[in-house]
Amino acid sequence: MNRAAFEAAIALEDGEVMPCVSPLGYPAMKLSLRESLMRKGIKADSRLDFKALFFDGSFDHPLTQQKAGAFAQPLEMVRWAPSAVNKQPWRVILDGKSGHFYERKSKGYVDATGWDIQKIDLGIALCHFVCGLEEQGVKWCLVVADPGLAVPESTEYIATIEME
Repeated sequence: MNRAAFEAAIALEDGEVMPCVSPLGYPAMKLSLRESLMRKGIKADSRLDFKALFFDGSFDHPLTQQKAGAFAQPLEMVRWAPSAVNKQPWRVILDGKSGHFYERKSKGYVDATGWDIQKIDLGIALCHFVCGLEEQGVKWCLVVADPGLAVPESTEYIATIEME
């Protein structure tokens, strides 16, 4: 994407931010050589292991799909959610019927103004999770109240999804 051209086309004004652009439409039947190489370079078709992203009660206990039970499918939807250069910055602690979402910060994704592009990834992950819950008929609500759990370095609480 040519950022300058896109910002000119949408007449971006001073004080406005264009943090990301998302493609719409259908994928081409066949990827170009350039697209194929780019996808390979960022490992776009691979994801971190379930136990590396999701935890049972604390960051000390990796969560298995079996232990996740009914929440395994919504968590799997999170695991496959798109993220900037496939960093998968989300980490989720499943605690009873609460899913606490955290950002595992990667260096270089906060600009000089303090804008954190990985927060967009977290929003996408949250959306995937709640869509998975709704698909199963699970009612939920979003709460922003840090549960005060111990977190690894460079990890920040974002929000909690409470499920009924």
